[in-house]
Amino acid sequence: MTYENAPRIAVIGGQVAALKKAREAGFDIVWVHGPHELDPSGLEWVAEAHLTDYRDPQAVADLLAAVHRHRPLVRVVSIIEDGLESAAAATTALGLPGTGLDTVRVLQDKLAFRELLAERGIEGVAARLGHDEADIRAFVDEFGPAVIKPRYGSGSLGVRLVQGPDAVPEVAAWAAEFGLHTFVMEQYLQGPEFSVEAFSFAGEHVVVAYTAKEKLDSFVEVGHVQPAGLDKDATARIDSLVTRMLDAVGVKDGPSHTEVILTSDGPRLVESHNRRGGDRITDLTREVYGTDIDALGFLWYADRTAPIAPGPARGGGAIRFLTAEPGIVESVTGADEVRADPRVVALQLSVAPGDTVAPIAWSYDRSGLLIVRGESADEARALAHELAARITIKTRPDTASGAPRSIAAVAPRPERLIGTTPSGAGA
Repeated sequence: MTYENAPRIAVIGGQVAALKKAREAGFDIVWVHGPHELDPSGLEWVAEAHLTDYRDPQAVADLLAAVHRHRPLVRVVSIIEDGLESAAAATTALGLPGTGLDTVRVLQDKLAFRELLAERGIEGVAARLGHDEADIRAFVDEFGPAVIKPRYGSGSLGVRLVQGPDAVPEVAAWAAEFGLHTFVMEQYLQGPEFSVEAFSFAGEHVVVAYTAKEKLDSFVEVGHVQPAGLDKDATARIDSLVTRMLDAVGVKDGPSHTEVILTSDGPRLVESHNRRGGDRITDLTREVYGTDIDALGFLWYADRTAPIAPGPARGGGAIRFLTAEPGIVESVTGADEVRADPRVVALQLSVAPGDTVAPIAWSYDRSGLLIVRGESADEARALAHELAARITIKTRPDTASGAPRSIAAVAPRPERLIGTTPSGAGA
């Protein structure tokens, strides 16, 4: 389907819902997606679909250069993590407005991100590259409790806390067994964690929502709540920190998702992304604040909206992730009853009888999610816990499972996680 004389936008990866919003904003859409991941129902919303490895920045840039010569594009965007580098590579190569490759690379490289913040005087959280037990021990001896994590990655995969010197041998042995031979070591930041959902309008950064987090000891998130319950002082300090960071890395247009820990010394950054938050946080923001971040993005790219002011919360909302004991799923019960509750916005199950539930090492090991609305954030949080507890995922031990998983077995792109140079990026 083609709009005569409509502006053309290329969308890298993503789901059909985003295509519909791009179309509603008035765009003719060029969709670049993987051949084995594409949902055919999305084809009715696009003028062209190109099937390729959309995670290959150079291939995507070359492809879209040819598309652009035939009929010019006005933007190249992606709303998913795996498409950001390719979208930025094409944006840079074609000289289009939007987030360029340098910005995406510094946001995806956790060490480069820390080094840039320190260089600009924005923040001074200690961070170094490590390879073995001696490196971890030296860092802990100098800075105290630490977190080790892959230099590139998401979903909390490969993130471990080192409480002190006594924990170093065990964590180092785990990292070697997991295949994490190069990692970033950072000072451990203690305090409640929040994410900042923001949108940048030609360099004007507007916070759309703050999200409170609930995490496991493995750092994997199991709950999100809006509003976050921050007081005015904390809000102002977080706003200032996030704004200075977005300016420093070069984010000027579109959504961003930034994780912050409110320590006893004030807010400290964990990481940031030039995309909207995952885990269906955008659904929560739409329910609580009435702002559809994806739709806002396409309207902004089409010059059909002005910068918006954040609206007041309309009650509260919460997301709770379902977890289960590792093993083979025998049954899932209680879901129909929970789904029928009028306060439930969505219930998504990721496992069914016969599936294998792994120990929770990263976000993709969770077994489903529940989104609810309440009169307040506290009510929504309590309701999410209550209803999630009514869903029982019964498992039996998986006797065929033996050796622990490695990062290469878990991650779809392990080269992006173990500290090697990412495709198309410098060292």
